[in-house]
Amino acid sequence: MALRLTDLLGSVGAFAGRVPPPPPAGRFARPPVPGDVATALAGLPRSLRGRVLDPLARDEPAPAVGRPRALRLPAAGAAAPAARQVDETTCGSAVIALLLLAGDPRRALALARWSGGAAAGFAALQRSVRARTNRGLLGLPVWPDALGTPPWGAARVARYGPVRYAHRVVGGRRAPAVVGAALAAARAGVPVPLFSGGDLDGGAAAAVPRHVVLLTAVGDGTARLYEPSSGRLHAVPERVLLDPGEATAAHRAALVDALGGWPHVVWALLPRDANGRRRHLA
Repeated sequence: MALRLTDLLGSVGAFAGRVPPPPPAGRFARPPVPGDVATALAGLPRSLRGRVLDPLARDEPAPAVGRPRALRLPAAGAAAPAARQVDETTCGSAVIALLLLAGDPRRALALARWSGGAAAGFAALQRSVRARTNRGLLGLPVWPDALGTPPWGAARVARYGPVRYAHRVVGGRRAPAVVGAALAAARAGVPVPLFSGGDLDGGAAAAVPRHVVLLTAVGDGTARLYEPSSGRLHAVPERVLLDPGEATAAHRAALVDALGGWPHVVWALLPRDANGRRRHLA
């Protein structure tokens, strides 16, 4: 079996702290809508209201497995721009930006009203997120922008309403527990950023985290994943995320497509402090 660098990290216990318990079902599923935002939304077209209140399209039917569809930004019209990453280094930034929008209707409404259009606003939000994930507390660079988003920086910045995140490597014997926790969180209504990558068979550069997607929802045995390079929403059987090796060829192909061209989940950001108890888990 091909090894990932994260398997080696997992085998020695690196980045493998306690797996946080899933949040209470439904408690954080949808953020509250402030009164002034609700008033502003009342005068908007129904489709735009839906995108502001549901940027992850969780109220819509899941796409068919292997048949992804565009995930549209909060903007008016059927041709609203898809939620795409602004360049090849901002997959993680796009995922965190969309997570922020999903957890904050006021921010999503501001994007819908962006003077230069929603696509320009989403690009600006991605750049702002990247500046925060790749820099330390004093604003000094701690990670090169050319290498994308590090899991620890992503965990520090990621928010879904009041929910914060801890990063956990997906490797070794603990991998099923981490992926299972990610599925449980999404099933309870809290989206989960996932890092994908390849194997050491493809060289060390392929066996590290290479891309970031967002596990948006789980239900009826299906996991939904937002993939930022295409701006599309995918569906795969949740069992395929847990055990890709046992999947059919068609389902493995759907998973690779959903993970941005990579075959494995190698890191996850799991919700923390979601049960009313303060713990340092990051």
